[in-house]
Amino acid sequence: MPKKRVLKLNFLTIKIFTFFLISNLIPIHAKPFLKEVQSNIDVTYLESKNELEDYILDTGDELLIEFKNSPELTGSSLINEQGEIYLNRIKETYVRGLTVKELERLLEERYGEFLINPEINIRFKRYKSIRVAIKGEVRNPGIIKFGAFDTSNTLIFKNNNDSLVNSSTESLSPDQNINSNDTSLIQESASTIDIKRSSDFITTISNAINKAGGISSFSDLSKIEVIRDIPLGKGGGKKKATVDLTSFLEGTSSEMDIRLFDGDIIFIPKLQKKDPSILPTSILAGLTPKFINVSITGKIENPGSIKIPLEGTLSDAMNIAGPRKPLSGKIFIFRYGKDGSLERKLIKYSANATPGAERNPYLFNGDIIAVKNSVFGKTSGILTEISSPFIGIYATKELVESF
Repeated sequence: MPKKRVLKLNFLTIKIFTFFLISNLIPIHAKPFLKEVQSNIDVTYLESKNELEDYILDTGDELLIEFKNSPELTGSSLINEQGEIYLNRIKETYVRGLTVKELERLLEERYGEFLINPEINIRFKRYKSIRVAIKGEVRNPGIIKFGAFDTSNTLIFKNNNDSLVNSSTESLSPDQNINSNDTSLIQESASTIDIKRSSDFITTISNAINKAGGISSFSDLSKIEVIRDIPLGKGGGKKKATVDLTSFLEGTSSEMDIRLFDGDIIFIPKLQKKDPSILPTSILAGLTPKFINVSITGKIENPGSIKIPLEGTLSDAMNIAGPRKPLSGKIFIFRYGKDGSLERKLIKYSANATPGAERNPYLFNGDIIAVKNSVFGKTSGILTEISSPFIGIYATKELVESF
């Protein structure tokens, strides 16, 4: 019996010693995970940020209108092409141009004719598809369309668009300047990279830039301008904000990647000097696509649509679709400029020219490359067309005489 007691004591001693050893070997920065940390978050954290305060209602928005004391009137309403919804008692109701809060107030006044102290709450069931304009230093400026998004996370695509539409919004006040936190001292490490981003669930500036083909080495992301409509209840008109998106590019924060509203205009200014580091960083951040699509036709072995790397050159396209056929001639590039005009460029192509040079230019998404016939190729084709009828007649004569 005494022996067994000694063994039990020894085993307990070993367990205590092992626990003491392990707890002291664990790194200091990992120890907080071993115990529950008391939260210092105040209850005010739960309060709404009113991010939909300036969201303007229009065709395609679907609303869930709740009557607190009259549940029989509660239901969902879709804003139609005329900017109207259908409601019990008051029938067709024009709501285009209002915010949710303005509509709640007006409906409470209107239903005051039928109900005693009506209380109405409005929530979104579906957000409309949106159109935004993007200008300045992006690869494909113009109008960008995004599909509708409902609160059950089901995307409703229109016109073959496959981009997310916002489920929350960032409110901007007139002439407000938005400045990000200083991230210059942040050390590059796994702990500083922002992985979860709001742009995965709502339409933000980064979504629009990506869909516009991405940025260039001259894009100034520190002074992006966003111009937005002001609700009618706040006087109407336009307001402007300046957004610094460099923290998003560095992968440290997506707070400045604000949500876009229907009708927003985005302008990206141009740097005075080219910054070669911007483009590869923007590709890693998901701001710029890795590849572009161009078409090649004419005297080439594999004509058609091909994919080349971003800032790929004419030689890259020729290498992928080539080789050129015998007797090929001049090469033309057709593209639309940033001002919407059609450009036709004759290229005196040289495979050995420096990338980006006049004889081996960079290509843009949507470019059409035409490899024409040479003079000898055209002459050969003409002779073939002229001689082919005589060759046919001669072959027929030989065939008849052989019988």
